[in-house]
Amino acid sequence: MKLKPEQIRATLSFAGLYQMTHEMIKQAVVPAVRGFYLTGFDESGYTYDEESYKESVLSLDRSVFRASLLWLVNGDAISPAQADRLQEIYAHRHELTHELVNYIVDPDREPKVDLFLDALKILKRISRFWTQIEIDIGTFEDHGDMTADDATPVSLYVLQLCIDAYREGLPAD
Repeated sequence: MKLKPEQIRATLSFAGLYQMTHEMIKQAVVPAVRGFYLTGFDESGYTYDEESYKESVLSLDRSVFRASLLWLVNGDAISPAQADRLQEIYAHRHELTHELVNYIVDPDREPKVDLFLDALKILKRISRFWTQIEIDIGTFEDHGDMTADDATPVSLYVLQLCIDAYREGLPAD
């Protein structure tokens, strides 16, 4: 039966993890790509190479998110198929968030675990890409020889802690 407290908790927890992962992807895409064009700071805040950003990113698509994804594809951070898959991941996030009650009460509706797993893979690839850039510019040179696989961003570590807590709390079959 779907309306058992442990099933409700599992669905709510999964929805939270899905939302959290999606938000982390958004942060690793739009602000991170824009940040690549950061040139410094002045009295009004951050300064960017706006012309290069418009030419290299915003010209790729009318949607800033999609344009940023295409920039990441061009940089070999993700594949074109992964960029397209993020559209499905977003659509499910939207459905899961706005129709959450249906996922709790309808025995035929379950969150799409395959999309969540793909979201995690894509997030890790994007994070690895940004970590490699940090390595390339010397951010970690005080730590000796290091690869992008040696570094785990704090955000991914926290996400993994949340996933582990979710898995420990799942009802036994």
